[in-house]
Amino acid sequence: MTGRSVLGAGQGFPVGDVIAGVICLAGCITFLFMALALPAGHSTGDTGPGALPEQVAVFGTVCSAAYLVLALRRAFAHERPDFSASGRALAAYAIFLVCMSGAGWIGLPLALALASALVTLLFAGERPLIRAAATGAGIWLIAVLLFGKLLGLPMP
Repeated sequence: MTGRSVLGAGQGFPVGDVIAGVICLAGCITFLFMALALPAGHSTGDTGPGALPEQVAVFGTVCSAAYLVLALRRAFAHERPDFSASGRALAAYAIFLVCMSGAGWIGLPLALALASALVTLLFAGERPLIRAAATGAGIWLIAVLLFGKLLGLPMP
């Protein structure tokens, strides 16, 4: 043994990625158990709105498990962006927190649309106001038409 690390420089065990993967996987599995415990409602068949929480939980569990496997295989070893350099993630969280706090007064579709539009403004690009308006309108249409009208889910 030479005493040198078997791993190359900067290629240590990805503790942060593994922790994030385990937390996401645990959260999705918990969400799946909570979705399975929901009382039976209308249209709880394979594709009805009652099955939507279960479908989201299964999709999240699969994605989280895939991320965890990739993290354990060190697939992200060369990708180390510095997310803490900008306050964009904290700003996005704060925007969604404030907007969702007002969902009871302005309604969930409008709160989601407003939050999405404001978060869009955090990213550089051409015509930010047009992009924000298009994002907000698209999210509002999805919430109202898809979830509210088509699936018949109640929108607070």
